[in-house]
Amino acid sequence: MEKSEQISSTAGPQQVPIVQLALMDLPTELHIQVAGHLSYPDALALKHSCRHFYSIVYTGVHLKVDWLVERFERKLECPMEKCSFRTDEAFCNWRIRRIMERRRLHLECRRSAGGCSVVEGQTCETDMMAAWLKLQRRGKLMQNLVGWGREALLIAIFAMVLEVIWRVSTHIRSS
Repeated sequence: MEKSEQISSTAGPQQVPIVQLALMDLPTELHIQVAGHLSYPDALALKHSCRHFYSIVYTGVHLKVDWLVERFERKLECPMEKCSFRTDEAFCNWRIRRIMERRRLHLECRRSAGGCSVVEGQTCETDMMAAWLKLQRRGKLMQNLVGWGREALLIAIFAMVLEVIWRVSTHIRSS
């Protein structure tokens, strides 16, 4: 028996040092593989995160078309006017930017077994909210409320109900 084998057999299992790796420590080939599985909005976000990803992440015509087709199949909002597919900047018109903002805030998620339309395999908590709270004009309010927690959400709902009651009572008095 060699000396190294003898030491390891008597000392028990060897402990392997734990090394923490960051995403940038992985080889470029793996970055390309991971980016190839992203939808257009996620690939666009990754592409604009740093120079390295800007040069390797694909956000071309095929990815844009696949994303729009997927949205259409899920019966989610799609742009009805012509889209320019030449560049990301030309493609991201006001409607596409609004769709991406709603997606980022989970305002269009529906409960399903596979997860919400943004995060597969998880349930989006905004599904628990009333549909009228998900309206676009309440988007900024909802963004703030989700950050503050459920207590703030309940207070906001109570305040909105009081506002509706006040408007109805004012309307009845003026009639």
